[in-house]
Amino acid sequence: MNSRVTNIALKTPKVSIGMPVFNGAKFIDEALQSFLVQTFEDFELIISDNASSDSTESICREYARRDKRIKYYRQETNKGAIWNFNHVFKLARGKYFKWAAYDDICKPTFLARCIDVLDKDPSVLWCHTKSGKTDASGKEILRWKIGQNNELPRNNYNSPSPHRRFKGVLLGTNWCVDSYAVFRVDALKSTRMLLPCYGAEKVLLGEMSLRGCYKEVPEKLFYQRHHLDAASSLNSSVKQQRYMNPKNTNHFAFTRFKLLFGHVISIIRTDLTTAEKILCFFVIFQYLLQFKKWRKIIIKTIFGSGLAEDGLSTLLTTCKDSQEWKSFLFQKSKKEPITTKT
Repeated sequence: MNSRVTNIALKTPKVSIGMPVFNGAKFIDEALQSFLVQTFEDFELIISDNASSDSTESICREYARRDKRIKYYRQETNKGAIWNFNHVFKLARGKYFKWAAYDDICKPTFLARCIDVLDKDPSVLWCHTKSGKTDASGKEILRWKIGQNNELPRNNYNSPSPHRRFKGVLLGTNWCVDSYAVFRVDALKSTRMLLPCYGAEKVLLGEMSLRGCYKEVPEKLFYQRHHLDAASSLNSSVKQQRYMNPKNTNHFAFTRFKLLFGHVISIIRTDLTTAEKILCFFVIFQYLLQFKKWRKIIIKTIFGSGLAEDGLSTLLTTCKDSQEWKSFLFQKSKKEPITTKT
């Protein structure tokens, strides 16, 4: 490690990157490398390992030995994904913060471009870049979720009206990839952070939208990897609950209702004018009027199929002939459990 990077590691960093992980050995090396080649170098990278049983620990300890900006913490037991995501934020020291998944990739100028926006415009509370998706091998998926709106930025993302920004989150795209944006730490601290519920990132982004604007850099500098071990590939309520908390095996999770209640609390606790709060509750009412959507939600809740399944949907649409998908079908036919990384 060169002396310039050593000096950066010794002072308070401008940016903190938090990487929660559980059994991520297959992809974490590539994810870590993508940060070590960033053109913006003034950062710390905090890894919180949820008691991995694969070679994640040895990989991370070697990276921490080679680069003092990397801090590795290992938990004695798996405390669940939500605890781990919130934990890395608590350890952060920087002015800005970014969550990083162990399997995603950031291009070398990702941090520099986002931080430049945040430094120049105080009205922007979180900044991300145009994003893409890849399969397990890292090959870009060019067509996915055909016929659905998954493009960012959302409608009204930079509107001066909080209820319009909130509507963009609640009634806009299902893809919450901007939860991996660069955030202002002070803005994140004013929220309730990630609630103990699968899909909690949308509630967090909703609360952020009530407080300020989002900005997207019009360059594709971030790639989300889709594979069968990803959280987005969980296809049952039980698996999703175990992802959040390994001790939780509830069949009836009522996830959508919990998320809806989270949005309501966000409106109540945010410092808005009475008129804006009324308009935000009208957005909630519009959300409830999606009868077809709620019919599907109720059916999914009864049968325990869980929320979303975006990862499986993407794999089915784009990678159905891949070896990974064939392996999934083989496991399902034998009724073998599929382990999921958190």
